[in-house]
Amino acid sequence: MDSSALHELIAQVRGTAAALAEAEQRVASFTAELARQDREVQSNANFAQRIRTHISKSGSSGWVPVG
Repeated sequence: MDSSALHELIAQVRGTAAALAEAEQRVASFTAELARQDREVQSNANFAQRIRTHISKSGSSGWVPVG
């Protein structure tokens, strides 16, 4: 392998390494966003469960049938 071919190979490897680092960063960012959304969904589910529990403990939603 001559010198120019070696330098070309090194440039390709560096380019591939840079693309891989960028992809890893995007994956990390996406994973963090999914975790944030999951926490938000869990928080909303917990809030809804507390509301249902409160209503069932009170025995009435306040609604009274007519007639």
